[in-house]
Amino acid sequence: MQIYLVLFLVFAQFGLLCFGGGNVLTPIYIDELVEGRGWLSPEEFGNLLAIAQMTPGPISVNAATFFGYNVAVDVFPGNHLAGFLGAGISTFALLLPSFILMMIVLRTLEKHEKGRGMKSIMWGVGPATIGLTIVAMMIFIEMSVFTQAIPWKALVTGATIPESFTIRPFALFLFIASTWALTKKGKRLSIMAVIFISAVLGAIFLKC
Repeated sequence: MQIYLVLFLVFAQFGLLCFGGGNVLTPIYIDELVEGRGWLSPEEFGNLLAIAQMTPGPISVNAATFFGYNVAVDVFPGNHLAGFLGAGISTFALLLPSFILMMIVLRTLEKHEKGRGMKSIMWGVGPATIGLTIVAMMIFIEMSVFTQAIPWKALVTGATIPESFTIRPFALFLFIASTWALTKKGKRLSIMAVIFISAVLGAIFLKC
């Protein structure tokens, strides 16, 4: 039962840190679940996160559900009931801090929303949230367009770039085409249409 307590505490911590959208949690998920605790491999994390983005609902909540299920099943192999329990606990733990904080904020917002303290908090948190969002974007690019993490040190210092670091041409094409389809002026494709078209193209041209 210890794993369920750990899942609750870990995802409750994530719930306290989530500010500005689910993608902000991506670098935090990687730091804790992949690099810190080793619950997920980078490939497993990327696959589960891709599924979380395709399913209905907020990405952070979907990711918590999938991650919690996967971790519990790893601890109890073949026990899907344990996986469902892990998914439920992780999702509940992620949402609980936000629920409590929202109840507190709703009671005090009208009184303090124009106060100097609240404005100062928002002024400080805003840039940090943008920074986390940019980091999340770079993580997605590393997991899809490139074969491994971008060797920033080598790029900055001019050192030799590892031969294993290469660009996936088809992934780069999908990245550019999707960006254009979502940002072009006039009739733009919906996000769901871009996701499904990319999935179909990947299934056709990159068969496993």
